Amino acid sequence: MSYAVRGGGASSVTPRATSALSRSRDPFRADAGPRDEHQLRGAGAADAARPHTHPPERHARALPLSVIVTADDLGLSTGVTRGILEAHRRGVVRSTSLIVTYPAAQEAAALALAEPDLEIGLHLDLVGGRPASDPASVPSLCDENGTFYPLSVFTRRLFTGRVRPAELARELRAQAARARSWGVPALAWDSHRHVHLLPPVALVVGHVARDLGVRWVRRARAPRLRTELKTASLAAASLVSDLAFRGIRGPSWYVDLTSQRPRLDAAGVALLAAYGGLGEVAGHPGYVDDDLSLADGLLPRADDLALLTDPLLRTALGRDVLWRVH
Repeated sequence: MSYAVRGGGASSVTPRATSALSRSRDPFRADAGPRDEHQLRGAGAADAARPHTHPPERHARALPLSVIVTADDLGLSTGVTRGILEAHRRGVVRSTSLIVTYPAAQEAAALALAEPDLEIGLHLDLVGGRPASDPASVPSLCDENGTFYPLSVFTRRLFTGRVRPAELARELRAQAARARSWGVPALAWDSHRHVHLLPPVALVVGHVARDLGVRWVRRARAPRLRTELKTASLAAASLVSDLAFRGIRGPSWYVDLTSQRPRLDAAGVALLAAYGGLGEVAGHPGYVDDDLSLADGLLPRADDLALLTDPLLRTALGRDVLWRVH
């Protein structure tokens, strides 16, 4: 899920959006108008809290913001979908990414589409569920049960030349087509376990994305030099894959709330905007259920949900909101 937050005065606010917000008691639940307008904008300057403290909201300091906040894994399980929708309704999430390769995905798409101010992108999957295309047509991607290989096996096969690019392209198109058949245009792309940043995959993703008119692809450039190994590895992969995604918009920096160490609090997230540019902050809010425990029960989804619904974070990020694709 992601949204851009921009401060800087009334010149960035449309009269229609300002009017809508003035009619609403909760600026984050304002009437956004038709979905295809891809905009929900509010008025006023954004606020950010001092680092390492949680002062009263009235003491928050104004900071110009330009940041996207995304919730990944919509449709991974009913518990994850419930958490994402809660993070949208009560928190700062304005965009989400749908994973179409799990049984709970179609219902998740319908629930998300009922939220008029929630942008829905596509969370490409090559390492978790079952392919959207006929498994027999993508044998280099699947095991004998017709299920995607886990990440470690997929990566090993990818870098030893056992994954066929044509099959990758076929599966990416099938996932995009499935999302569209459920009413999700899927013009913003990212991926499960960041596999779209692996250079051999990125080449195929870039080609298919341009062919399908995709307008946003996530990069994973770290906003600072001192970072965790996982984040540094993602940033390195993103630098290589940037050429594959040339011509398609993406964030100038990226932070994964779930894997960030030490974990950020609301003040820390708000202050990320100081890095400048248009950044993306992604989280994985949700509730652990049986399906999630089988698929991916290790992530601290309850912690992400608590952070993304923190009232201080809502106050700090302000009310001037855009989607990834607008």
